[in-house]
Amino acid sequence: MSEWSLHHRKGPLAPNPALWEALHRGPRLRAILEDFYDHVYEDPRLAPFFEGVTKERAVDKQWGFLAEIFSGQKLYFGDRPRNAHHWMVISNELFDYRERLFERCLRTWGLTEEHVAAWLSVHQTFRKQIVKDAPFPRRMAGVEMPLDGWQRDTLAADALCDGCQQPLSVGAAVTYHRRRGTTFCAGCTPAEAR
Repeated sequence: MSEWSLHHRKGPLAPNPALWEALHRGPRLRAILEDFYDHVYEDPRLAPFFEGVTKERAVDKQWGFLAEIFSGQKLYFGDRPRNAHHWMVISNELFDYRERLFERCLRTWGLTEEHVAAWLSVHQTFRKQIVKDAPFPRRMAGVEMPLDGWQRDTLAADALCDGCQQPLSVGAAVTYHRRRGTTFCAGCTPAEAR
């Protein structure tokens, strides 16, 4: 069974109704993430990982991902952490650095110790998928993809276009960047991918 089955998640990935309420069922989560990414985009160690990605896009993706975990509702349509970070070479030290920055942000927003610990434990669940010495291939439908360049494919799962933000359904023809994982509908395919 997948760790992402909404009704069967346990431990740190189980829905957390108390934290979801403390986040005002979403608006406070967005405000916290906007504050955090303001710092990330100014940080010389973290900002390079977001080159070519707007702050709004980073916040939207993280909001959907965390809102789905905390609420138990299907709200996220992006890559799971392993694929989203597959190309990023992130050491344990850098992961810890990011976590300290995030924890300071959570405390600034006045979350309880219990809520801070619960939130940070979600991040720790994905440490092994994010920390690595070298990039590794994305996996799509169990198949490892090349590490760079563009590819055309047909979606095996619903997604959002990284260009226009419109929903893409299973079976849609898309173009995606193998390293970054950015996925585009036919109308938004970048010129260098044509």
